[in-house]
Amino acid sequence: MIINLESLEGLPKKYFYELKKFDNVFKTSDFLEDYEDNEYINQLIFEINNYCLKNKIIGFHYTNAIEEDIKENGMIIRSGEQIRNDFVQKFFHLFDQIEQMQIREKWLQRFGKRDIESRDNRIYFNFTTNGLNNRGAELLLKYYGEEQIYFPLFELPTIGKKLRKIGKPMILKCTLDPNEINTFIENPWGKIIISSYNRNLNSNAYTVDQDGYLKRGVPKENVEIIAG
Repeated sequence: MIINLESLEGLPKKYFYELKKFDNVFKTSDFLEDYEDNEYINQLIFEINNYCLKNKIIGFHYTNAIEEDIKENGMIIRSGEQIRNDFVQKFFHLFDQIEQMQIREKWLQRFGKRDIESRDNRIYFNFTTNGLNNRGAELLLKYYGEEQIYFPLFELPTIGKKLRKIGKPMILKCTLDPNEINTFIENPWGKIIISSYNRNLNSNAYTVDQDGYLKRGVPKENVEIIAG
């Protein structure tokens, strides 16, 4: 089974039956913390999380890239150095000598040991599309190459303008094994699902989401381009 943590598609009916018992709580709650002391809801979070771990989940990856590369190769793992070297080889001819010098200088200043440890050979995902509403995905969709390329460059007027013209903004809907995803909160899948259900009953409710990352690629058959 494939579970969409945002739409709740794929979640068994038995969990909806149990969640419905707490509709009055969800209708008046804006945050997960509002019912964090409810032992029955906490047990549901735990059970739903375990169910997800036995199945597949949907992850969303925001990017500005070459569509054919995604269709042919899926999502591949690379270091930041590999990503930037590939950019130089394919696209540096689009920039004049002064711009090329600025790019190299900015990259050298920005990408040090700390960034290598936190970004290299990782693919990051969100598990709802809330980033489209809170502007969290704005730069990722607007500028080519993701943060390993654009982050120190996008505010440079001529360079930023050229980065916007190289690729295509895409949302990649990926089928993932949750056991392979590194996350940052306890019972993440259960909490995201509960918050999605909460939001269905209360439009003011805060959507729980988080970054999670894989240390391996995603094959093309598990990647769907759902927006451009």
